[in-house]
Amino acid sequence: MKKAFLILSCVALFAGAAKAQDAQSLFLQGKAALEKFDKLAEEQLKAQVQNPGAPDATLGERTQYLLEGMALLQQALPLDSVKETDKHGQYKIDKKTGLPKIKTKFSKDIVPLLVNHVTDVASIGNAALQAEDWTNSYKAFSAYAKILEAPSMGLTPTKEARAEVGFFEGYSAYMLKDYENAFAALKRAVDLGYTENKAPDFKNSCVANIVQRYIDDKKIADAHTYIDGLIASEPTNAFNQDIKGFVTEQDKGMAAALPFYEKAAELDPNFADAYLNIGRCMYKAAQDVIDNNPNATDKDLAPKLVPMYEKMLPIFEKVKSLDAENTQAGRFIDDIKYKLELLK
Repeated sequence: MKKAFLILSCVALFAGAAKAQDAQSLFLQGKAALEKFDKLAEEQLKAQVQNPGAPDATLGERTQYLLEGMALLQQALPLDSVKETDKHGQYKIDKKTGLPKIKTKFSKDIVPLLVNHVTDVASIGNAALQAEDWTNSYKAFSAYAKILEAPSMGLTPTKEARAEVGFFEGYSAYMLKDYENAFAALKRAVDLGYTENKAPDFKNSCVANIVQRYIDDKKIADAHTYIDGLIASEPTNAFNQDIKGFVTEQDKGMAAALPFYEKAAELDPNFADAYLNIGRCMYKAAQDVIDNNPNATDKDLAPKLVPMYEKMLPIFEKVKSLDAENTQAGRFIDDIKYKLELLK
């Protein structure tokens, strides 16, 4: 995967659910955490100048303080907005808007702190990505993804920025083998049009890993439920149909799986794996004819087997035309041609 730094603009943090604390307490705690981050960041910058090749010894600490501080301040901000009341306890009304007047105490300090540290979140994510510190890169890019979606400041991030951050978030989760969160982020990126760094392949790999885990745990019903849900949400996705075939094959055999493999090839005529799986099912059907007639001669079996082999041979040749390095298809082709020579 290419190593790239993001050029990011200042945006506002998403306001999450506030804790049962007052705005002042949250503000002071958040401010203190960001001050610790700033101190460590300054020290790291000096260390990098003195020894450019040295490991980033405080990356984890900086990530913790930065994200903690930002989270506390985002919780404080909505609590700092209170409706003004008169001496009778009634809300004061703004004559221009007709709405209750709002007063704040700490927001003038909170907002600059948030804005001034937004790009630090992305920078931490980039630093962790370069260091292959997947835990901290995931934390940072997950936080930054929420920043880009923040509605509170009327931000309109570009589709490209949202997609790129989604990929880095998903890739980091993928490297942690957190396939569910990886899939969610990668799907967001792919849906936004991101195709770089093999993003669609990573997304599909998440699905395959999740399904394989269900099968390894002998939870075949859960595997069906999971992939059926994906098919319902993405009915034209060929890969999901192919995986449905795989799950069905484990559960009910190749004959039952074949329609799903055929559907995958129909949806994507250039999907080599779908054709390979179709060919495998057809080859298994031919082998069943042989196994079910142990005393039959080649002459006896030829009327049934020759048409079957002739039908499946172009399927495997299609696989080779789409994926020249597919050795499995090559072995099937050689075997089928040999059998046809014996039977004809």
